[in-house]
Amino acid sequence: MSGSHYIRAALVGLSALSVSACVSLLPEAEPVSVYRLSSPEPAELAGENWTIIEIDTPNAPRGLSGDQIAIIRDGSSLAYIHGARWISPAPRLLQSLVIDTFNARQSGLAPTRADDGVRADYELRVDMQEFEAVYDRGEDAAPIIRVRLSARLVAESGRRFAGARVVTSQVRASANRTTAIVAAFDQASREASREIADWTASRTHAADN
Repeated sequence: MSGSHYIRAALVGLSALSVSACVSLLPEAEPVSVYRLSSPEPAELAGENWTIIEIDTPNAPRGLSGDQIAIIRDGSSLAYIHGARWISPAPRLLQSLVIDTFNARQSGLAPTRADDGVRADYELRVDMQEFEAVYDRGEDAAPIIRVRLSARLVAESGRRFAGARVVTSQVRASANRTTAIVAAFDQASREASREIADWTASRTHAADN
């Protein structure tokens, strides 16, 4: 065999190897439905006399820090809804909802994130203590969604502690279906976010007066 024939044969073999390497022997991934929380319509912020609130990404225990939709069975066993995910990790999802809620409430507070580079008047720290669907009536019945958030407000001036509050919201899903469970998560999360926004506004107004 001449040198050119040998090279041609080698290239054909390499091409065949490349094609075969693209064929996956792993099973195809199962389809996943992705869900988000709805947010209130934000209002335009204008003017200069705003109290700036830096809203940190909520802290969450390991089981609630990902994008899986958490459920509780047997009173304490943590599991996740099969084939469903949040559009982003639950703490960031909740942070965005809280920020949008502040924007919509028009309480004289302007919410920011840490990476916005804006000097804040207060820092709002939130812990996600509960963010799950609880099957308290058996696995065939509609679960109750529990959202429990621990909020702490710190004034940046002198790093003064301005208050703390635990907010709890519970909403029963209308059915034992993923869409109904997500709708109940949405309602419970919005109720908790509104309560945190209103409490923060009352604390900052009291501190500034």
